[in-house]
Amino acid sequence: MNNDDKLREQLKSEPVPDRLRPENIKKMLDEQAPKKKRSGISVAGRITAAAAACAVIGGTAAYTMNNGKINRKSDSALIKEGSAVTTPDGTTTAPDQELKKLESYMSGAKDYEQVYTMFKDAADRAEKERKLQEKRNRYKNDVVYEAEVEEDADFAFSDKKFFSADTGSGAIESGLDSPDASAPDFEIAPDVELGTEPATEPNAEPDTEPVTEPDTEPATEPDTEPATEPDEETPEHSDTYHQEQNVLEADIVKTDGRHIYYICSPNDEEYINHPTLRVADVKNGEFTGNYSVDIKNDIAPDAQPYSISITDMYIYNDMIVVIGTNNDSAYLNSNFATRTAQRCGTTFAAFYTTGDEPQLIDVYSQDGYYNDVRISPDGYMLLITNYSTCSFNELEENNEPVNYIPCCGMGDDCDILPPEDILLPEGGFGTSDWLSYSVVGSIDLNESGAPSVHDTKTLAGYSGSIYCSADNLYTASDRWDTSNVTDITRISVSGGDIVPMASGVINGTVKDQFSMSEYDGYFRVAATYTEFKETFHRFDTDDGFFEGIIDYFTSSDEGYYSYERVNQDSRVYVMDMDLNIVGSVDGLGKDEEIKSASFSGNMAYVVTFRQTDPLYAVDLSDPTAPVVLDEFKINGFSTYMQSWGEGLLFGFGQDANDTGRITGVRMTMFDNSDPNDLKAADVYTWNNIYYDEYYTGTEFSSTAVWDRKALLIAPEKNLIGVPINILNYSDDWYDRENTTKYEFFSFEDGSFVHKGEISETFSDVDTTGFSDYNRALYIGGYVYTLSDNKFVSADIETLEITDELTFDTPQSYGAY
Repeated sequence: MNNDDKLREQLKSEPVPDRLRPENIKKMLDEQAPKKKRSGISVAGRITAAAAACAVIGGTAAYTMNNGKINRKSDSALIKEGSAVTTPDGTTTAPDQELKKLESYMSGAKDYEQVYTMFKDAADRAEKERKLQEKRNRYKNDVVYEAEVEEDADFAFSDKKFFSADTGSGAIESGLDSPDASAPDFEIAPDVELGTEPATEPNAEPDTEPVTEPDTEPATEPDTEPATEPDEETPEHSDTYHQEQNVLEADIVKTDGRHIYYICSPNDEEYINHPTLRVADVKNGEFTGNYSVDIKNDIAPDAQPYSISITDMYIYNDMIVVIGTNNDSAYLNSNFATRTAQRCGTTFAAFYTTGDEPQLIDVYSQDGYYNDVRISPDGYMLLITNYSTCSFNELEENNEPVNYIPCCGMGDDCDILPPEDILLPEGGFGTSDWLSYSVVGSIDLNESGAPSVHDTKTLAGYSGSIYCSADNLYTASDRWDTSNVTDITRISVSGGDIVPMASGVINGTVKDQFSMSEYDGYFRVAATYTEFKETFHRFDTDDGFFEGIIDYFTSSDEGYYSYERVNQDSRVYVMDMDLNIVGSVDGLGKDEEIKSASFSGNMAYVVTFRQTDPLYAVDLSDPTAPVVLDEFKINGFSTYMQSWGEGLLFGFGQDANDTGRITGVRMTMFDNSDPNDLKAADVYTWNNIYYDEYYTGTEFSSTAVWDRKALLIAPEKNLIGVPINILNYSDDWYDRENTTKYEFFSFEDGSFVHKGEISETFSDVDTTGFSDYNRALYIGGYVYTLSDNKFVSADIETLEITDELTFDTPQSYGAY
């Protein structure tokens, strides 16, 4: 039987359903006509096409459709990156991807109604997706077929494009970029002018990198934090490591050489935590006085217990800045409290005087949970928070802007941001019942004792990683509608003004701030790219041939996609200051993801991991043609890397066996004196002790695996400090023993040398409440090891203890 005979037989055997009888076809066309066109073809046109297909389609195609399977191949061109790509073997290939820029976060909103409308669109899409999921759940027998997605694939929504991928090349595009995608139903107000670079042009500032080439690496780290002017009585002291020179980073401990300032949250006798600023006066390795400030009592005395938490701190211009979150929505100023619902807390920056007994100066409040903070070289603190509104359903009854626009301000002078300061994404807010913001506040710290708000902007619908150079803040945000695509936005912060300058896009996802770097007029970024195989699952209602074909051409919910990872690699991009890609290298760490990255002048060092820890050296001296110089493999992986000195790179992370199983903690000193021949100068491990294959006898861990600031890395003193926690198991599960220690090392003649340690051991069920040692610093010839409950000083050379300071348990807040 030939194909035509098969088709005739199908047509005869299938009864014509009522809805396709002549008298009903017109009615159906009239009903469908007002609906939105999809992919440039009206629904009526699709039905007409369906009728034509019944008459002329080949038998093979008809047979396939009758079985509920339709394979659709995309013939649309994928978007290509406009730059050459260099592979690890040095071969330069033609670009295999192109990504269209979305001019996201370049301009402010026209008015609050525009924000509300975009929010409503996102909530509507979320509701449609829920209905689609309900429909999926009703079908018992999904007929599965695999297909490469068309540019106009209809997924869940008839009015928006969703996830789009090419399974052959691995390139991913956004349906929002397709020529037939609907334009946004709003205008972006040009309240923020794009392209007017304030103050200093970043291209003319090549000195923002904290380190230089490995062969010229300075042996000491600059002390950049102007807490107190050094004088003859102020000894040399350590400082928080800053990724970019003169761009200051916060931590839970700071020192001015005469005092140690430390924030923590110890428990009282009722196990209620107290957010506390501790001050210890120090001189020549001795503690000469101490003072504690209960932050909650200062800024929100009537707030509920546990509602105030503190996270970070600065010492700057004779001011202490304590940064935390207030989760007590009832204890906010009137503008905050008038909301019908509070989705998340408010971040505060409490300003205190320095000295023996700090006094509160003022409090700045900014909506959202704390994300990150920097102080720019010109004295402006850039505070970044993530804010999420109440659900859209809650707004329908009260859509006042205060319920969906972030608030901020100093003291009692707080209000919602004006529309022009709400930067909008070009592609909309995605699919969500809640609206997320990243809020950036610029606080002027140049007048000691009088901090003031200089500027504030918010990125609506944004979440992602933040990186800050001397003059620019970069945001890396995953696209909501397209997997594996990251939008990069450059925002000038020179002079404290927050001004969007440029936007760009890359394939892949960005891990953290250390995966980004600005240097010599270029922005470099390392990303992990994952390629997915896409499978379409067709809804099958057993309606027969005619019903199946009419459903295919008319339904916006004809099925759904699932995705399976088939390939993964990492790559490094180089972009100009307009965020155009000028060069890239890919193929790093096949089937692995980035664990850490470090940029040093014209070199990038990238660690990926699945079973081993390949360290890649990438030469970026020619921005248009990055080259992988070497790949060095070692078990385990480094979660953090920092330059140690000339030709050396310190790495800290976790050890693993040949199969990739984590076996403990590891630090490595890499020899990168010749980037073409990477080596491990030495490796030091803390390996778990196993009684058998499944049962651990002794387990080693370190907070520094995920918190790099817990490390003390001081090349100028040839000193490395590492916090280590040891858990010893016994036959009795409730009789475990904990040891917290801070170990100190030097690096001599190519090897780590253990100098000594400060440690405490206590029972796992001990109720003394002793906290782990989590920081160390040096002042003059002494090191100070710190925990929430106890400070210990020791000689920097011998590690002999010279003094100890134990803090009292805080007094109870009383009844509430």
